[in-house]
Amino acid sequence: MPNQAKDMEEMLFFSQMLNECSPLTLLQQILIHSHHAIVITDADDKAGYRIVYANPVFCRHTGYELAELVGMSPKILQGPKSNKRVIEKLTPSLKERGFFYGASINYRKDGSMYPVEWNISEIKNEQGQVTHYISMQKDLSNFKRLAEQVKKSNENFKNFYLSTTKKDKNAENNDVVESLKSNEKIYAGGLRNDQNADLFEDAFFDFSPDELGALGNKIDKGTLSANDFWVENPIDEEDISALVESIQEVDVELGLLQSQGQSKERLENIANGFKEVANNLYFCVEFNDGALIIDEVANILMTLEDGHKFPVDTLLTFNKEVYEWLDGAVISKTTDNIFEGENNTIAAGNQLLLFLR
Repeated sequence: MPNQAKDMEEMLFFSQMLNECSPLTLLQQILIHSHHAIVITDADDKAGYRIVYANPVFCRHTGYELAELVGMSPKILQGPKSNKRVIEKLTPSLKERGFFYGASINYRKDGSMYPVEWNISEIKNEQGQVTHYISMQKDLSNFKRLAEQVKKSNENFKNFYLSTTKKDKNAENNDVVESLKSNEKIYAGGLRNDQNADLFEDAFFDFSPDELGALGNKIDKGTLSANDFWVENPIDEEDISALVESIQEVDVELGLLQSQGQSKERLENIANGFKEVANNLYFCVEFNDGALIIDEVANILMTLEDGHKFPVDTLLTFNKEVYEWLDGAVISKTTDNIFEGENNTIAAGNQLLLFLR
């Protein structure tokens, strides 16, 4: 009933608008003056969804004239680097839900490539039959350029760490670590998501997700406060105590690392501490992505040889993010979103892994 009332309300407002403008004129104005690239196809998937209309922005993006596009399938925009896995999901998704969102590489008429994301929605006639699909598309070239800028700055920072011979560089380290972490957050949160991850695969180094999809692959889990989480998922006090103890052990070893210097044994102790943290987190499925990144850091620390050069401040930053996340989500239970700290931990972990590998 609520949906029916909402539909009637929308139809009422739409009817009032049509009193001053015919449906055809209204549609024409929307399509022609839209800032988005829009293409309308028929609903015949066997014929590849033939194009019946494309607005001027779409024509400008693709390099084709409208007369060249009409009657053709959007497949003419595909090429060797188009995301076949995403495209294969298109028809099943449209048939099941009437909607599809994806991202891929398109090819213009002149053969040049550009990254694009699109959403496709069904259009039904009065009998409820799907007659057409309308797609709004967005050129992601600017995002690609931003990705490349982030990559370049990260590479410069990495070279700075690996080439400098200064002993006293704490101020520089702090600035660089924060910049690296900010770049990773831009990457994980804004440039890369489940749909467009493949578009930027080559724009970053050492940021590819592993086979489990945890490293660098930010998944939007929504928002969940610690209070709400604990109502739904009470955790035994024994498990919390084990988690706190393992975090404290890492803190002690990191303090020794700072005061007495690096050794293989000390790194192994830190790795074992992180392993315990990860193991204590695996009992909670909501935190598996964070547990995986902590586990990965522990595995790499275990294999480091004596004298391996890496910025200790980056390790300290990672540990700080782990503690602040778990304190807000599990210990003090004060955070408004238990996943925010996890995302920060994953971002800091990716930056640390960049130097450890």
